[in-house]
Amino acid sequence: MKIMTTGCKMLATVVMIMVILGLAACSSTKHVGGTDAPKAKAASPAASYAKKVLTNTPEVKVLTAKMKVGLAIGDRNVSLSGNLRMKRGDVIQLSMSFPLVGEVCRMEFTANEVLVVDRINTRYVRASYDQVDFLRSANLDFNVLESIFWNEIFYPGSKDVESHLDEYTISSAGSHTLLSLATAPKLDYAFLTITESALLDRTTVSSKNITDKSNLVCAYGDFAKFGAGRFPTHMQLTFAGDAKTYGLDISLSSLAANSDWKTRTELSAKYQRIEAEQLFKSLIP
Repeated sequence: MKIMTTGCKMLATVVMIMVILGLAACSSTKHVGGTDAPKAKAASPAASYAKKVLTNTPEVKVLTAKMKVGLAIGDRNVSLSGNLRMKRGDVIQLSMSFPLVGEVCRMEFTANEVLVVDRINTRYVRASYDQVDFLRSANLDFNVLESIFWNEIFYPGSKDVESHLDEYTISSAGSHTLLSLATAPKLDYAFLTITESALLDRTTVSSKNITDKSNLVCAYGDFAKFGAGRFPTHMQLTFAGDAKTYGLDISLSSLAANSDWKTRTELSAKYQRIEAEQLFKSLIP
């Protein structure tokens, strides 16, 4: 049972780090770029290429897949299986399981709240983002986290990426093309793409402060046909902090556009609701 609880905690820790970085991303660009009104001037080479990258996004609105997950915090590693379910603009669900046991942990992200379910200890957290102390001061944009899981470029703080395409810069890197967004005051964003296909290969978020070595990298691979486009069946997220490196390695299979699932988790009365800070403080080592 101990390793199951550890796996649940490690998963929650890694994903919450992604959320925190998403918060910083949104707040750091909140006042950048003015309104979302499209600019009338001719598109720059960077904007034209960024639009090509955007067209690679599958048009399907729902994705379900089986997944194998490797979790790493420092020198600790846990392997689990589970399911990923996503509905655009609505929800991201990660369900984690152990063989012969079933689901041990679930995380559900929606535009307005986060739900973390600990099946082993029959407890859960359901909180809006402003109910968590370390999230309250920032303006979380669900679109950042969603873009990472959907293999998309993004403009933090805005749902309308196309209105900000002229703010990206472009450079060549061998067989890759790098789209960069450096207009935010605190963070830099780099989207490395495969030039030939214009598929997003890697997203990197890092601090402009040279003394801050922390960064988030999401690398994509093993693209498979999904709908009219292609979708990565391998995602490797790494957060390098001051003391530890956190990793989430996801391998997907059986991709489908299946909408026959509940987009909201229902819990029985046996589950005890606890405060977000009580759980999250115990998760971050």
